[in-house]
Amino acid sequence: MATDFSKYHTATSLIEECNLVGDANRIVWLQQTKEEAAINIAAMHILCKAALSNDISHKKVAKDKTDEYYESVGATLHVFAKAQARAELGLSHGDVTRLFKHIELGGNRYT
Repeated sequence: MATDFSKYHTATSLIEECNLVGDANRIVWLQQTKEEAAINIAAMHILCKAALSNDISHKKVAKDKTDEYYESVGATLHVFAKAQARAELGLSHGDVTRLFKHIELGGNRYT
């Protein structure tokens, strides 16, 4: 069964640019089970609330956990899915780089 990608304009453009139109339904967009994804979304929702609280300790935990989720969940997403998410959030690759500039990947700062 073919998936309709029409509402995902950025991903669709990348699929077309890479000549993967016929193979788009075989792309592994997320390397997690639905249950794992649901748990991560719920946890990130709680982190957002903690980050907005007036409690400094909650904000500190939220900041640290956000970095963990950025690395662990981000590693399970296909590059096209990341590009689509950035587009939907109105963020450029540079914006994300600035938000997480303190994170090291493979011993190098992510810049």
